[in-house]
Amino acid sequence: MVRGRERLGGREILLGAVCWIAYFSIYLGRLNFSAGMSEMLQTGLWEKGQLGSVAAAFYLAYGIGQYPSGLLGDRIPARWMVGTGLLGSALVNILFPAAGTVSGMRGMWFVNGLLQAMIWPPMVRLVTSQVNAGCSVKIILLLSFSSPAGMLCTYLVNAVILQTGSWEWCFLSAGIWLTGVAALWFVLTAAVERTVSPREKEPRQRDAPYKQNKRKKTAAVSSGLLCLTMAAFLHGVLKDGLTTWIPTYLTEKFALASSFSALLAMALPVVNLCGIPVAQTANRHLFQNEAVVGAICYLLSLGGFLCMLGGGGNSLYGTVILFAMVTSMMVAVNTVLVSLLPLHFGKEGRVATVSGMMNAVTYLGSAAASVLFGYTMEYAGWTDTQIVWCVCAAAGGLCCIGAIKNWKRNRKDIYGEGTD
Repeated sequence: MVRGRERLGGREILLGAVCWIAYFSIYLGRLNFSAGMSEMLQTGLWEKGQLGSVAAAFYLAYGIGQYPSGLLGDRIPARWMVGTGLLGSALVNILFPAAGTVSGMRGMWFVNGLLQAMIWPPMVRLVTSQVNAGCSVKIILLLSFSSPAGMLCTYLVNAVILQTGSWEWCFLSAGIWLTGVAALWFVLTAAVERTVSPREKEPRQRDAPYKQNKRKKTAAVSSGLLCLTMAAFLHGVLKDGLTTWIPTYLTEKFALASSFSALLAMALPVVNLCGIPVAQTANRHLFQNEAVVGAICYLLSLGGFLCMLGGGGNSLYGTVILFAMVTSMMVAVNTVLVSLLPLHFGKEGRVATVSGMMNAVTYLGSAAASVLFGYTMEYAGWTDTQIVWCVCAAAGGLCCIGAIKNWKRNRKDIYGEGTD
């Protein structure tokens, strides 16, 4: 990486703002299903396993679509890929209440997953191709805040909707919002591109992905990337598996109204915001190793789950506090493995490709979690589900520990503080 200033100028701020708004907004058209699930269950038309399979369809499609999106994101303009994903997701959300059957909902949410998969990898490529190393890290970290912020807004908006209207409006309102955001994306990214000289326009290293494929395939093992990919999969199992089922868990365990459960779940993203600066500070100033930070976060999550099993989860607010800690640690893992790790591959022109790969395995884990947790809760109960959470956290920690030595030897300088 080249050494560069980290101060954001007007163009960097505009680019970061439009990317932040776009990525924040896709959560409104994704987690609205989770927020409305408890109300949908109370209609008596569907069972937990059925709705869990609908959530799994999204995560499966999102995971499948990530790697192709990364490959394309390193080769074609990101502006059109992201814009298409936003518009398509808006349309699916608007049409979703008309699906009627479980198979119809599953099919539409699968399409929504494919469309939203077109957003993150090319967006990362757009940022890294337009600004220098220090600024790109800063913008990517700021984008990490859009995830918990999107969760917070989704639960807040849908708590109000469920209190005053029907679950269908959870999807209709998201579709309308995403349509407006897509229009904003096209207008503002065009303005950003007009301020860049032709030699700076993406992609700067169009041919680079083809030049070192053999060496990179070998490096996937020797660098520790393979172990970190497995850790990303398990982080997906926990991160989105918990996000999907926490409102239902609170509703059933403590006999709460659906709207109140969604409101309590809204507190989690507020605390989750702490996971991003904690991960960044630990990675940049303490350990200089994404694998070490990931291992610590997984072990802290395991401690939270064990406390929940040991009695700390017997009270409503104790449960919310433990969930807040665990989900914050998963946001921290997401920051180092999904947001920061791909930046180490910038010199090879593979940022979007690696970003797509890490996101792919993350959401394949999410898809597995949606079905696994749904049927485990339905047939075995919440205690056995908590044991599964513990196993996943322990396995994730071991994967990160296994990668520490090799990743430390092979990681790059992504902060522009020196030469690689």
